[in-house]
Amino acid sequence: MQAAVNKAYIKNNIVEMANGQPTFTYDEASLDRIIKYISIDRLAAYLILSKKDRERAIRLYERNTELSEALYGVVQGLEVTLRNAVHQILESDHGQDWHDAFALEESEKSAVDEAKRSIENRQETITQGRIVAELTFGFWVRLFSASYAKTLWGPSLRKIVPLRVDRRAVYARLKDMKTLRNRIAHHNRIIGHPKTVAIQYQELIETIGWFSGDTKNWVEQTNCVGERLEKKFPPKPPLQTHPPDDAHEARPNGERRQAPTSKG
Repeated sequence: MQAAVNKAYIKNNIVEMANGQPTFTYDEASLDRIIKYISIDRLAAYLILSKKDRERAIRLYERNTELSEALYGVVQGLEVTLRNAVHQILESDHGQDWHDAFALEESEKSAVDEAKRSIENRQETITQGRIVAELTFGFWVRLFSASYAKTLWGPSLRKIVPLRVDRRAVYARLKDMKTLRNRIAHHNRIIGHPKTVAIQYQELIETIGWFSGDTKNWVEQTNCVGERLEKKFPPKPPLQTHPPDDAHEARPNGERRQAPTSKG
């Protein structure tokens, strides 16, 4: 019985596209089920953006997912480039174990200790490469804060960004990029903010370029953000409605009899 119900649901709600990708056809019942499991709290901002149109809210949610997916690789490019650029200059200036030898703030010391514990808990050998990879994006961002203006920025980190960009600008931008990264990582909304996704994407690319022009060009030419941004928002199809079960009754010869209607 359940198998028959599932087949009927698929037949009524999923339409197979030419390339094999199914496209969803919405009706009130399916919207109820989707909203139940996404949660009304998570959809609240999308419902505001859609002026309480539930189907459009779900489609905005889908668009947010598409753009988050596309931006993920660009954020990855920034995070990996940033940590390796910083590690390489600090290793050059302060030695291979710079994170142990340098007088880091307590929060950064704790982060290094936690990274080492995580590596040991996986029963892996602690290496510089593993420590660098284990440290969070926030750790690398904090190295550009005012706390390190005299000890790290002036002597070392100043060398890895263009002269026209000062520490405050780098730190502010990296904090914005960390916020975007965390929104994507936690499946939060990135659309519908005053700063558009297109602007945030351009800032991501520009920031990568501060640390590596070659990596900037590589990431810029191998992502799908532009394609996703140009994708048209799908027109709203007529909402699917289903007549009551007793609206039509089948006769033995296959003819349909309309349910009786009241006369005026």
